[in-house]
Amino acid sequence: MFELNGVYRNRMGEYTVLALNGQRMTVRYSDGSEAELNVNIQARIWENIVAEQEARAASSRHMRQSNKDTTHYIKAVSLPPGEELIFPGWQERVVMVTNPELAQRIKSGDRFIYYAVEAQTFFAVVTITGDMYEADPKQHTYTTELERAAFFPTDVDAVSPDLEHGVSVDSIDLESYPDFGKLPIEPEAFYRISEDDFELLAEALTEITEDEEEEVEEYEEYEEDEVE
Repeated sequence: MFELNGVYRNRMGEYTVLALNGQRMTVRYSDGSEAELNVNIQARIWENIVAEQEARAASSRHMRQSNKDTTHYIKAVSLPPGEELIFPGWQERVVMVTNPELAQRIKSGDRFIYYAVEAQTFFAVVTITGDMYEADPKQHTYTTELERAAFFPTDVDAVSPDLEHGVSVDSIDLESYPDFGKLPIEPEAFYRISEDDFELLAEALTEITEDEEEEVEEYEEYEEDEVE
């Protein structure tokens, strides 16, 4: 995929390919420094960067087209500190809406931020991707007396690796709920917020996700270079 004199990028910056030799290539960064890199690792990093750029562009187009019709929420769930990100509906990529009136208003394209009540931490950005359907909550591992409830399919746009790396409620100010951390937040409840508040939280969580991906890629590159 790499070509001589081609210009690419990794987490260190932009570089030009000077020479290709099997699974190794010599590159020159924009600051003039040169390095010998593993082709397979750099290919994966470059593909991830391109995918991130395309995702951001698609997200921007989507937001411009649908902002007028999109409603934003905080979705509260019970997830104690130190627990893995496993709770009802998460692995199946669905979300339950227990309020019948709200279930009729929520629609495909609406977006929300997951909030762990016990940890008081925001940890994921999610988009509703389909229409409502009714199901037995127990089939999605919910513990509730309800025999039927409304569910929506979702996509996860960004997620922190764990609650410790999420966005603490004390570290951010929300205009919609200035004292959100002091409110009696109920698990499984939705709290409508402004687009500005949503974008503030989404940007913070997206940065956390990208930083974590960079650390993993850098570690993998270091490990493979050490083996060679």
